[in-house]
Amino acid sequence: MIDAQASGLPRIESAFQPVLSLAHGAAVGYEALLRATHDEASCSPEQAFAVARRSGRYGEYERACTRHHVRRFVRFAGDESVLFVNLHPDVLVDPVHGPALVDDLLASGVMPGRVVIEILEARQETPSALIGAVERLRSHGFLIALDDFGAGLTNLGRVWDLRPDVVKLDRELICKAVSSYRNARSLLRLVDLLHDIGTFIVVEGIETEDQARLSVDCDADFVQGYYFGRPTIEVEAAAALTGIPTAGLDAQLMDARKLRRVGDLDELAPYRRAFGMFRDAWCAGVPVNEAARHFLACEWALRVFVLDDTGKQVGENIEASRHDDRRRATFPLLARSTGANWSKRAYFRDALVRPGETIVSEPYMSSSSKNLCVTLSAHVNVAGRGFVLGADLLFEGLCHTLA
Repeated sequence: MIDAQASGLPRIESAFQPVLSLAHGAAVGYEALLRATHDEASCSPEQAFAVARRSGRYGEYERACTRHHVRRFVRFAGDESVLFVNLHPDVLVDPVHGPALVDDLLASGVMPGRVVIEILEARQETPSALIGAVERLRSHGFLIALDDFGAGLTNLGRVWDLRPDVVKLDRELICKAVSSYRNARSLLRLVDLLHDIGTFIVVEGIETEDQARLSVDCDADFVQGYYFGRPTIEVEAAAALTGIPTAGLDAQLMDARKLRRVGDLDELAPYRRAFGMFRDAWCAGVPVNEAARHFLACEWALRVFVLDDTGKQVGENIEASRHDDRRRATFPLLARSTGANWSKRAYFRDALVRPGETIVSEPYMSSSSKNLCVTLSAHVNVAGRGFVLGADLLFEGLCHTLA
């Protein structure tokens, strides 16, 4: 490779931060981060690249940074370590610097499978050009990562288009998720969705133990942040950042369960008891509105209802007297419940295959009132006919009682 520094532009230095595998308790690789100086003063990466862009030398500077990062990486990295390199989409699609960047990397002596091209969050005027550039990189064996998912332009459509090997979640997601059980569950679902697409997940920006615990519970593959290791320009120090600190993810942390399943929540116990009373009374012939009075008296209870064994609703919902503001249907037709078919709802299907048990659904949006609900359900047999009894409670309210 040619000399890594770019004459007349901010001076380049490389810092490295470990990307750690939760399953292995060790660094899967390192992200290279620019530490630049200009006019004998330190400057941020944004400032450094702004200087290069004003000079019309952005692509040249990006390549110089990449060459420098690779040279430093090979001085300390083990045979199993991979290098995460940040690159702007404009450089990847540039007709001159894009191919030249690939040539630089191929000439470095580092196997392409040990280099992760981390595509920065930035608007790309010709998405097809970026897709083509990514395909060319992949054809050489380089791995692809998307940075800052959940912020700005890095969305699900981009994941489908570019099919990255790794998606790095924006740090704001973990910051917001750790303060809210509902947000935490949404983060878990997001990780599940991205795993279904076929990508590894990195949770970035972890600074606290609570954020580390939540990353474990969400089944993230990798973690990165100050809690585990700060970026360092000293290659010896970077090499030492190979394991997860004992104070970080020890056995106690790995056993943590911030995201308990809804059905396992202790806070659900009074609703379970009241639902059992409703079920027993209704099966004994008590009218539904009277049978449900104990359940409907619970703080976050919304309604009860009865379905036949095909999933069609028998009669209207019996609503709790409180939470009037939660009962207004978005579309008038949805306020009509008799005859509606709920056979595709998980609470109905699960009740059919586990007759006699009280089923607790995961939270879902109720179409009748657009609330996040949890439904308790049970399949019962009365006079030779099968029914599924259902009882909704307001998940958003229940969330407020959770630690």
